[in-house]
Amino acid sequence: MFYPKGVWPVLVMVCASLHAQEPASAIPATAGSTGESSKTSTNLIKSLLVDREMPRLGINWGANVIVDAPLNSEPDNAQITLRRAQLALWKGFGPDWWIRLTLLFDSDGKMEVDDNYVTYSGWETAFARLGVFTAPYSLENLSGLNSLTFMERALPVIALAEPKAAGIGILKRTPNSILSAALAFASPPQADVPQDGQALIMHYVHSPIDVLRSTSVHLGGSLSYRINADPNNTKFKAHPEVSVSDDYFVDTGVVTGADRMLRLGLEASSVMGPFSWQSEVLSTRVQRDGYDTAKFWGAYFYASWILTGESRNYNAGNGYFQPLRPSKSVRHGGWGAFEVAARASYVDLTNKDITGGEESNVSLGLNWYLNDQFRIMTNLIKVINVDRPGSEFDGEDPLIFALRVQWLLD
Repeated sequence: MFYPKGVWPVLVMVCASLHAQEPASAIPATAGSTGESSKTSTNLIKSLLVDREMPRLGINWGANVIVDAPLNSEPDNAQITLRRAQLALWKGFGPDWWIRLTLLFDSDGKMEVDDNYVTYSGWETAFARLGVFTAPYSLENLSGLNSLTFMERALPVIALAEPKAAGIGILKRTPNSILSAALAFASPPQADVPQDGQALIMHYVHSPIDVLRSTSVHLGGSLSYRINADPNNTKFKAHPEVSVSDDYFVDTGVVTGADRMLRLGLEASSVMGPFSWQSEVLSTRVQRDGYDTAKFWGAYFYASWILTGESRNYNAGNGYFQPLRPSKSVRHGGWGAFEVAARASYVDLTNKDITGGEESNVSLGLNWYLNDQFRIMTNLIKVINVDRPGSEFDGEDPLIFALRVQWLLD
């Protein structure tokens, strides 16, 4: 039987999800057990598989499975792909401390470093974090894969945003702002894009402005300064906003002599009831030993409309978006939530002696949120042009049609 690439690590999680949907009363008692022991066993199984908690240990668990499939033949090597298989465990220690451990499998079934950290939240308007976590850089990067309006992040975010940070971070709220900062002592490689060295990363958000209780405005900026980059292993690249293909249409290859990097980003977003828009401009300046400084940049803009009337789920305390919750789920007799969206994106990875290429895309998206756990997404992505002389992808302009099925327990 054929399975999508990398699907084996997720089979156990899928089985657990099937049990989690089964009523506890349907679980039979073991032969010879007393009514009380049967009830205790049933309650234990319900806690573990339905409530997703281990009562005696105080541990909660969640899971996330994403499978993508091509709906046409572009790009040529497109195939069904397990985009993500994730299992997370978290536990609190008193009122102020908690720990999160995550196992994440990539599309090849290999384990990848993801969120594994300890958080202290004993301050009224701040918290601190130690471990591996999402770097506080870029609104779309912070919002996370489960909260994206499109199947993948926009071109400049894929290519230029900071990767996961291994270090210490802090978030501080005031009545008018949110400031996040992190010291990254290392950055685990992800998607074969290493980012060696140490970095100071900051993200500032002007406190969202509420208008008539249905409209909010988000204004923010990001800054990152990285030192001690590996001159033999620093590169930037982006796939065409879809994971069913392993092709990277723009790719700098190794940026020879890379030593220090300055990243800057500006972002804005607004939610007006069911309508929202979001935009970012990102740039990266790479200082190199013995070579000219290289500069890369990109931008995107998109708008979305939730046809069933819900609003995007903005977390005003942290300054990013969380997964949308439909008001009437399919499970309870409704139709869930439907969202349509359009995006334009651009990235330029060519400068000085580096020919990483330029790419422009326009995308249309349709999302169906069946409930707060299941989502079906379709994206139609038109690559307007790839300008990368000397590359096999130069002049490519495919029309990519893809489907995503997502299951989330968190």
